[in-house]
Amino acid sequence: MKTQQKTLLMTVLFAVSAFTFAAKILMPTSTRIIIPGEEPIIVGEILRYTHIDVAILSVATIILSTSSFYLLFANSFDAKHAPANPNSDSSELDVEFALRLLDGDKRRIFSEIAQANGEILQNDLHVRTGFPKAKITRTLDYLEVKGLITRQSHGMTNRIVLNRKKPTANTKHPTEPN
Repeated sequence: MKTQQKTLLMTVLFAVSAFTFAAKILMPTSTRIIIPGEEPIIVGEILRYTHIDVAILSVATIILSTSSFYLLFANSFDAKHAPANPNSDSSELDVEFALRLLDGDKRRIFSEIAQANGEILQNDLHVRTGFPKAKITRTLDYLEVKGLITRQSHGMTNRIVLNRKKPTANTKHPTEPN
């Protein structure tokens, strides 16, 4: 069962069991004391929990606690026990992670490349972002030195391609000090 379906099921179970629990706690079964006769006389009414009430409360409590536990901790369990993607290579670049590390214009340009399925013409970057061509060139220089992209000559422009392999740790920008 998919995680979203499990979460939806647990949310529904949580809501139903919480309602049932609250209803039974607030409204125990009433028992009337009646004196039989020609005209029955109601002497009093006692509110008490019957065996059925206790069973309902117990089941509602178990469902409530189980669904609460799942809803609170499902994300941490799913992340730890998620099956490894057999098609995923551990040496592949994690685009989302790279985007979090970049800032400002570098992030915007890298994001545009990623949104274009990892391949875009340099002229198209100018059109999509509205950045000056010089700024795009400088940013692409930086991304290429970091190993995030590669540039391939394509007529009067360049084809920008995401580098799907993880960049090496010793890459430095030409303007960074040694």
